[in-house]
Amino acid sequence: MTGQTLIFGVGAAKSGTSWLHDALARHEASHFPQVKELHYWDSLDLGHGRFWRRQIERQRDILRRRRAGETRPAFAARQEAAIADLTRWLEVFDGRNANDAAYLEFLGQGRPGAQVIGDITPSYALLSARAYRAMAGLTARVRFIYLMRDPVARVWSQIRMDSRKPDLSPDRQAANAKMDAWLEGREHEIDRRSDYRATLNRLIGAVGRDRVHVEFYERLFSGAAIARIARFLGISPWRPRFDKRVNASAPLSLDEARGQAAARRLRAQYEYVSGLTGDLPEQWANRMVRA
Repeated sequence: MTGQTLIFGVGAAKSGTSWLHDALARHEASHFPQVKELHYWDSLDLGHGRFWRRQIERQRDILRRRRAGETRPAFAARQEAAIADLTRWLEVFDGRNANDAAYLEFLGQGRPGAQVIGDITPSYALLSARAYRAMAGLTARVRFIYLMRDPVARVWSQIRMDSRKPDLSPDRQAANAKMDAWLEGREHEIDRRSDYRATLNRLIGAVGRDRVHVEFYERLFSGAAIARIARFLGISPWRPRFDKRVNASAPLSLDEARGQAAARRLRAQYEYVSGLTGDLPEQWANRMVRA
């Protein structure tokens, strides 16, 4: 297969997108920025550019502080590369005005040996159909990957992340309170990121089913899933570190009552994905039966 493939990882949050970014970046035929989540398209489409620029600046400041105390050469080199990428990205994109040519150059368009370049930003799951159409028309060969995790497990992972203590340890009381608020319909951002049906309907309607690869988090860390992704992107299969977890939320069990209530609230998502794929992972099927 000839030509360069531009891949967009459009979500879902807490479904393995950080691991996929790391895995793809390690393929010999790909080029990805050191830093995941550029927020180019959601800044333009949803008007969040000022917020995301502040977040990227904060991320760069944290890396600079870590780099100052890092004595391991390999870690220091990665930190320096990430800092350089963040600095360059802040120079490329002001958060408000589209600059597709500079964006593509930053991603590596035309880079020798890079068969695949891309941008993996879970917030792209919230984009409009108009934005997806613009993304699909950016180059001659554009592909989209959407990762999905058991809906209840995804919600609980996001809540655990959002409810961490300052030392990043899990806060049971805060997590349970946030879960209760979501169950009562008071956490709209969690609802938006949990709506696989709405995202996939917009995405597939805008770009076509053949350009969208859907993969389950529960099957992602396997040679079979990597082979499917490789075929979809037109690159050779490779073997990333399946035992590595990137940005994993701190472990904290979800009690049975809240889990049952969450499954009932998310029943439409289970039914939609079942109809779309016809083959749910065991964890999904068990939750769906209980719902």
